[in-house]
Amino acid sequence: MSDTIRRIHLVRHGESTWNAVRRVQGNHGEVDLSELGRAQARLLGERLRGIEFARVFCSSVERAVQPARLALGEDHSIEFMDDLREISFGEWEGMLVSEVEERYPGELELWFRSPSKVTIEGAEPFGEFHERAGRTVDGIIDDTEGDVLIISHGGIICAWLTHVLGMSPDDIWSFSLPNTSLTTVMIDFRPRLRLLGDVSHLDGKTLGFDGMPAPVRK
Repeated sequence: MSDTIRRIHLVRHGESTWNAVRRVQGNHGEVDLSELGRAQARLLGERLRGIEFARVFCSSVERAVQPARLALGEDHSIEFMDDLREISFGEWEGMLVSEVEERYPGELELWFRSPSKVTIEGAEPFGEFHERAGRTVDGIIDDTEGDVLIISHGGIICAWLTHVLGMSPDDIWSFSLPNTSLTTVMIDFRPRLRLLGDVSHLDGKTLGFDGMPAPVRK
């Protein structure tokens, strides 16, 4: 057991223009933040000023890069990683949630209940994605001394949480992570969840949509 308790801080990116209209974006790299997402990122920056990090890592897609720059400033050292990208949704990418439900009845709901049972044409296999999330974040922790900040995506963060907390991969959507929410895991005698999906830095005007694009309820 280490004498030093380390903290792994994980932030989901700000609201994107596709989040705002409930469009599936996955690994798509060219989606910008919405105006709300920019406001969220600036408030996130105020929250992060009180936390010290040994290193900062970020997904290489724009909806993560933009809030990282807005929150931390252009001069802050940030390490961008392709392996911190969200899962690729293949042919679902760019479709509205309502369009996915219409074209693939029941598949989206099954994705949120038992994602390992869903095969999406052209998508990254769920098992490979889950392994990538665990391997990438574990690698960052192993290679870094001190506390770490990771700015990424809901899927990556949830997948690593199930991995590090000993849960089933199919439990990935057991966590609700709003845009620019902060999640903290203590690395001590065992990983311990200290903070989950915290948005106390936001307010009623900047909270936005809570969580992933779940099926539309009629």
